[in-house]
Amino acid sequence: MNTERDPKTILASAAAWDEGVPQIQGPDVHGASPGKDFLYTIPVVGERPLHFSAEELPAGLMLDAVNGRISGKAVREGVCQVLVRVSNRHGKAEKLLKIIIADNSLALTPPMGWNSWNCFRSEINADKILRIANGMVSSGLAARGYSYVNLDSGWQSNQRGGVFNAIIPHDGFPDMGKLCTAVHALGLKMGIYSGPYVVPWGTEGCGTTSGCIDSNFPRHPACPRKYIGLTRHEAEDVAQWAAWGIDYFKYDWAHTDMELAGRMSRALRQCPRDIVYSVTTSVQLQDAREVARLCNLWRSNGDTGPTWDSVVKNGFGNEAWNPIIGPGHWFDLDMTAILPRDGKRLSVNELVACFTCWAIRPSPLLIDCIPDAMDETTRNILCNEAVIAVNQDVLGKPSITTNQDAAWPIQIKPLSTGGYAVAFFNLSDAPGQSPELEFSAFGIPGGVKIRDLWAQCTLDGRREKLSVALEPHGAKLFTAMP
Repeated sequence: MNTERDPKTILASAAAWDEGVPQIQGPDVHGASPGKDFLYTIPVVGERPLHFSAEELPAGLMLDAVNGRISGKAVREGVCQVLVRVSNRHGKAEKLLKIIIADNSLALTPPMGWNSWNCFRSEINADKILRIANGMVSSGLAARGYSYVNLDSGWQSNQRGGVFNAIIPHDGFPDMGKLCTAVHALGLKMGIYSGPYVVPWGTEGCGTTSGCIDSNFPRHPACPRKYIGLTRHEAEDVAQWAAWGIDYFKYDWAHTDMELAGRMSRALRQCPRDIVYSVTTSVQLQDAREVARLCNLWRSNGDTGPTWDSVVKNGFGNEAWNPIIGPGHWFDLDMTAILPRDGKRLSVNELVACFTCWAIRPSPLLIDCIPDAMDETTRNILCNEAVIAVNQDVLGKPSITTNQDAAWPIQIKPLSTGGYAVAFFNLSDAPGQSPELEFSAFGIPGGVKIRDLWAQCTLDGRREKLSVALEPHGAKLFTAMP
């Protein structure tokens, strides 16, 4: 039987993250630059306490055997196959982790973490961020690989100063360096936001330029205060962020040109710290090769909000970017849209479809919930380890749409396991049956074993074809193994 008639997407319950035998999560690869601070916390679910060991770490790196954090500064470029082991009173697990030490070998899989904008808009302060960071650990998100705690706009004051003449945080962030240290002590990483406008989006504070308008760059047509200033401060700001301990940077302006993107890229690469570089929101397809050379991730879309139209607009129709998507270079679908906003919220089906799309594309997984206040449905979606594994697969291949039915797209991508991830979507407002996917069209003879990743169950037999029933705005995600 090649047809699944049950339209409901079953969500398996997320297992407790701090019980049972250890299981190592996260991708099979991690990269960093030589001579720069290295921090990687091995994500593990399983009862605490845990004991970690690692063989063949790059020279200059060390492992904390209690908390599973690899840190230090790699001495030289190279590739090491590191055998990671972890044990507790119930058992043990091991995994080969490839560590690549090379200039700007960052974001070899899509970054996973949290972003402040959908949760707090500009109303952010250090106490809120510390709650989020602690909640990522206590909720089990960190144990599944979510590692970035990213400030969006709203941290800036309207003043420059300090040793570097950099943007000064407002009073809600009395000591940004201390905050970064606290986040790092949890095994997490810290992100920050700015823009080249004199007054960036979402703040009355400073941007990375100042002074009179630079007439070489257009003023934003709808917002006269959004313009590029003649005085540039990229190097000053990056020096301050590196000194604080920032690990991720989002750079936001509406005409996302490659000249300004390049200036910031050079400042980041010349600084003494690895900082993942994201540009947003209007990169043009004609600049695809250049943005991939300069940046780790980019957007050509607006913000994703808690409406179905927003999810469909941002999540689909972007396969023209596929040739440059891969390790170190990701098309960013923006944050997930978990939290309700202005009386709007996604249904459970829509949340599943959103996360399915983000996982298989693959997009960075930057979530927008309050981790220590997640309901069961949100936890079951965000903590599904098999779905996360599709997103974090080391091949980093983008998905392709296999059919021409815009209301019922089927996406497929190869995996490092030798199998494929397959997603079925119903973007329409009515229930129905999907088109049929023939696996032989992808060179897979003899049928495949199909596993439903959301339900965490294996379908009967071997399948030559597959069609699924779906509720309106629904999605299902499978792996297909020869």
